[in-house]
Amino acid sequence: MAKSGLLGPYSLQEEYIERFVTNSSDWSSASVFALGKISNKKFMIKMVCHVDGDLSMALKDYIGSYEAFRFRFYRSTRSAFNKQCELYHQFNPSDNLEHPTRPTNTRFTCPDPSCILSG
Repeated sequence: MAKSGLLGPYSLQEEYIERFVTNSSDWSSASVFALGKISNKKFMIKMVCHVDGDLSMALKDYIGSYEAFRFRFYRSTRSAFNKQCELYHQFNPSDNLEHPTRPTNTRFTCPDPSCILSG
C-alpha cells in the first residue's frame, strides 16, 4: 500500500483537530489534508485538499461527512499544491471530481509529468 506522507490518521472531531492541528508546534498557513475512513486498520483516502489559511476551520467544515483525516503543514503554497497533486494522482480519491486547481494568482503546474496540466 502506498504511503501518503501525511500525519495521522486522526478521528475527524473537534477535539482532535484542536489537539493535533490548532495546537501544533509546526503550524504554517500552507497545508494539505486528506479525508476518508478507516477500514481494516488502514486509512482510505476519499478526498485530498490544499489550504492556504486556517486548516482547523477547513477541517471543521467536514465534521460529520468523513470519519478521519490526515494532514501536513508546508512552508510554501507551491509545496502544498505539489503534494496535493501528487496525492491526487497516487490515490485517485473518489470524492475529488476533478484535478486540483492551482491556487489563485499563481501559474503553478502539476508536478506529475504524465498529467495534461503539467506544463
